[in-house]
Amino acid sequence: MISIVIPVHNAVHTLEECLQAIQGSDYTDYEVIVVDDASVDGSAEVARKYACRLIPLSENVGAARAKNIGAKEARGDIILFTDADVVLQPDTLRIVAEHFRDPTVAGVVGLLDEKLRYSNFSSHFKNLWMHYTYKRLAESEEAERGVGVFLTSIAAIRKEVFEQMGGFDPNYRGASVTEDIEFGQRLLSAGHKIRLDNRLAVEHLKHYSLRGLLRTDFERAFGLTKTWLRKKFDPALRGRGQRYYASVPWFFMLGVPLAWLLPGFVLLALWKRQFIWGLVACCTYVAILLVNAPFLNALRRARGWFFGLQSCLFLPIDLWISGLGVLWAVIDYLRGNRY
Repeated sequence: MISIVIPVHNAVHTLEECLQAIQGSDYTDYEVIVVDDASVDGSAEVARKYACRLIPLSENVGAARAKNIGAKEARGDIILFTDADVVLQPDTLRIVAEHFRDPTVAGVVGLLDEKLRYSNFSSHFKNLWMHYTYKRLAESEEAERGVGVFLTSIAAIRKEVFEQMGGFDPNYRGASVTEDIEFGQRLLSAGHKIRLDNRLAVEHLKHYSLRGLLRTDFERAFGLTKTWLRKKFDPALRGRGQRYYASVPWFFMLGVPLAWLLPGFVLLALWKRQFIWGLVACCTYVAILLVNAPFLNALRRARGWFFGLQSCLFLPIDLWISGLGVLWAVIDYLRGNRY
């Protein structure tokens, strides 16, 4: 049996569609566990309308702990994690079950679908970024050997493996940003095989404003950097052979320092009023686009030339904000804050 664990915090606008989609599955051997993480918007009332087990929490403990609580109550030998703003496809559970017929497979993870019902730029940019980076991993040579990611928008694992690994790190608080990435790295380090199947594409109902997109990318860069710093310098982790693995492509990371140099060159060009600095600024901007050309070209193919041009203008800003998350993570770690 597959136990579907859904952590919920104030998701009244999306939870019903999430649960309806599960009901429409063509695979019937499953249970649904909704962990209501102290919602105040009526999410619990929505859950009670459906055939699921509702676990109400009296205080907001964050996504990592909520998922651990749900997993502990699971009756199935397979635990599938998803979110309250995710719509599974009718064949999602069946494809998941097929993977676990292979005894060497410890888990399977999917990705966000390319399609999106919202029309604004920020939602499409973020959704396509997530789709592109995971699809890229699924098509890589290493995918067959197993990957080190565990995207809990759609990720399943054997319950015995989840318990053996100690679940998600409860030190991660708040919404789901980094705890699933860290868990995937631990699985990889322990030698567990996690498959990434691009047939497991789910619709994400998250609507991003520009501010929300930049905040999410700041928090993601912050969390990833903190994870890397702990594995590199924490005496309790160093020497244990824990591997660092993320879906972020090398060219995106290379674009971050270029994006930080760009405004400096622009300011120098305006201050000095010298052609050379303007040329350097232009070359830096072009370098950012060239380095990230595979991603930008994927955006153009998916949404057309106008969206591609918008993305060319926005990408340096997003890279700069991601760099700010990296910088703040280093500063915060040096202040003694490991998470």
